[in-house]
Amino acid sequence: MKNESHGAELHEHIRGRAWITDMALGLSDGMITNLSFLTGFAGVITSIQLIRVTGAAAMLAGAVSMFFGGFMATRADYDLFQADSEREAYEIAHEPEEERKELKEFYLRKGLTEDEAETVVKRITSSKESWLEDILLHELHLHRGELGGPLKVGCVLGVSFMLGAFVPLLPYLLSASKLDAVLASLIASLLFLFGVGALRGNLAKKNIWKRGAETLLIGITGSAILYIIGIFLSFV
Repeated sequence: MKNESHGAELHEHIRGRAWITDMALGLSDGMITNLSFLTGFAGVITSIQLIRVTGAAAMLAGAVSMFFGGFMATRADYDLFQADSEREAYEIAHEPEEERKELKEFYLRKGLTEDEAETVVKRITSSKESWLEDILLHELHLHRGELGGPLKVGCVLGVSFMLGAFVPLLPYLLSASKLDAVLASLIASLLFLFGVGALRGNLAKKNIWKRGAETLLIGITGSAILYIIGIFLSFV
């Protein structure tokens, strides 16, 4: 896309990258988990009502688990970032020359000349906030903007997991026949899995058919393994 006023080419970037990744993870995980569970459970249990109840319980339990898992993981990332920030801030305050030298060496490795690197370092280190941000970014590859809020991440993962897990459960809620429900659940879930994989591929500018097929294969494999286990346990 061209910017006519400046004659520069502007490239659109994927917005909300972290949220898209978390949603795709939650949807795929919820789908595969409940599809595999329901398919395997249906191989052992004859009562469709019991399958419905346990499927709903698995969906809710998984959503709660994903919420707290996402919350704790993001909180841990934030705590580690804070610890790194405090350590680097201490080193900037007590060992400024050593930190300037490290920063200058980084820009020299990037291809700047001695004078260019010196100029950049002087400009950056004139502000302690910019100095700390640059050190964290180049030395530790960390940026505060990459960290999501623990509560938001937990909610996105939990809700998307529940939505994904509801798709294979829905046919069991609508059908009175276990066999019909199993087949409908498999078809709906696998189509949805392919769609999720294709969407991820489209957003990443990758082959949507390949990404969709990969996600679909994972769902089929997981369901088949648990269904075989369920059939085996029914004879034990």
